[in-house]
Amino acid sequence: AKLPAKERNKLDSQLTYSMGRPGLRGVTYHGAWKNGKDEPVPFVEVCAAGEQSDVQLAGTTVHELAHVLAGYGVGHSKVWKDCCTRLGLLNAQAAGHKYTMAGFEPKLSKAIAKLTSPTDGKPVGMIGRHKVGKARPCPVGIGTRGGKSRGKGSGSRLNKVTCPACGYLARVTRKWLDKSGPPHCPDHGAMIEAAPD
Repeated sequence: AKLPAKERNKLDSQLTYSMGRPGLRGVTYHGAWKNGKDEPVPFVEVCAAGEQSDVQLAGTTVHELAHVLAGYGVGHSKVWKDCCTRLGLLNAQAAGHKYTMAGFEPKLSKAIAKLTSPTDGKPVGMIGRHKVGKARPCPVGIGTRGGKSRGKGSGSRLNKVTCPACGYLARVTRKWLDKSGPPHCPDHGAMIEAAPD
């Protein structure tokens, strides 16, 4: 990808290919690595334990580098997706992306085809020692997927409202509940705020 010098400098990060955690493909920690520069740079880990192929490895690497380019707090927003496209990853998804060579812009696809598989090893002996599960989504959205398993305040910031007549469900921020009241069911009118889980 042709990027202006300022953006190329932004991609200066600590990129590692390591074991990782089973089921995790990659993760970016913004401002987490001090490498002699004035400010810490992002630490990007591409996890061997979560990769199924060399194409998957390339796709995950571009996915994580798009997080570096997009910056902290952007998550899997349109800004991140635009960064993926600018780096050559087409139709990027936050999770479950099945990477194929057709999913990269042609110039990047040709460059990936020329790469050799990593020769410094790969995970072995996982069976029986670790549960290897389905690959999980990129964790950049920590705290935005609902639930409380990551501690207080990690749940969704959206409040559930339901229609008492038919069960129609919607989620809305507290700001709009307080300002305008609950939304309306298309068939039955005003909805009510559900009790917290």
